[in-house]
Amino acid sequence: MSTTYFLPAPAPRLRLKHGLCCLLLLAGSTALLAKTGPATAAEAPPAFASRQAALAALPPLMLWVGERPDDVRTWVGGSSRQAKLKGGADNQPVPPVQDQRMGVAVLDTTILLRDGSASIRRRQQPLQLPPAWYAQNGMQQKAPLVTIVHIDMARGARKPQLNEKQKRTIVNAIVAAAARSPSQVVQLDFEVMHSQKPFLADVVKRSRDALPENVALSITALASWCVGDAWLADLPADEIVPIAFRMAGDAGRMRDVLNHEGHFPRPECQPSLGLSLDEQPWPNKLRSQRLYLFNRNAWSGTPMAGWAVRLGAIFP
Repeated sequence: MSTTYFLPAPAPRLRLKHGLCCLLLLAGSTALLAKTGPATAAEAPPAFASRQAALAALPPLMLWVGERPDDVRTWVGGSSRQAKLKGGADNQPVPPVQDQRMGVAVLDTTILLRDGSASIRRRQQPLQLPPAWYAQNGMQQKAPLVTIVHIDMARGARKPQLNEKQKRTIVNAIVAAAARSPSQVVQLDFEVMHSQKPFLADVVKRSRDALPENVALSITALASWCVGDAWLADLPADEIVPIAFRMAGDAGRMRDVLNHEGHFPRPECQPSLGLSLDEQPWPNKLRSQRLYLFNRNAWSGTPMAGWAVRLGAIFP
C-alpha cells in the first residue's frame, strides 16, 4: 500500500530573500510524491551552503520522470556501487542519499501559456522512490531529486503574448518548485523560438534573482543553442542541459558534432547532456559529467540490465 507524503516546508534550510517566506511555506505544503512502506526517522543533514555545492552533489545520472505514475526504485538500487560489487541489485540495501549514483528529475509543475494567460497544473501522479530518501516528516534534505517546471505554449491563433503577467507566473512557479526540491536544485524546461529568446532570458534572470542564494537553477536547451549561438553564456543559469534527442532541422549536423567531439562546442553546454533511451545509437565518444536520461516509457517497465553497460561507458 502506498502512502502519500508531503514535502517539508523549506524555511529551516533555505536562505530566503525578503518577501518570499510566505510563498515558499505555502508551496511546501502540497503533495508531490508517493512511496511504498513506512517512513523511517532520520536526523536531517545540514543544507548545502551554496548552489554550487548543491549542483555538484547531484549524481552523474538523472532520470527524467514525466507526468505518469512511476517507480524508479529498481533503477536507483541497481545504480549503486554496492550493488555492482555484489553482482546485482536484488535484495541489496539502497546506499545513503549522499552516495547515490543515480537521481531523479521529476516534473513538478506544468504551465500553459495561451493568449495573455498562464495556467498552472501541479503534478498529479505518484512517484515511488527508495525509502532511504525519506525522513520522518517527508523527503530527506539532500535527496537527489530535482523538481522541474515545464512550460507549454499554445500555437496558432492562441499563441501567447509573452506578457509581464505570464513572466511573473513562471518565476513564481520556479521559486515554489525550488521550495519542494530536497536537492536544492530546480530545473526550467522551456523551449522557445529565436524571436522569443529575450523573454526566456528575462525569465531566467528574474528567477535567479528570486531564488535563494543556495538553490541552483538548471535549464534545458535546444541543441542548436549549444553549437553556434553564444546567447546562453550570458544567462545566470547554474546548469545548462542540451537536449541531444528529437533534434529538428539540422539534426544531422548536431549528431556529427557529438560523434566527432563527444560534446557540444559551447563550454556552458559541456558539463551536462540530455539523451533518450529510444534514440540509438548514442555517439561513441560521448562523455558527460552528468547525463539526464529521457524514457518514452515508464521506468518501472524498463529493465535496467540492458542499459547498465552502455550507461557505464559514458561516465568516468
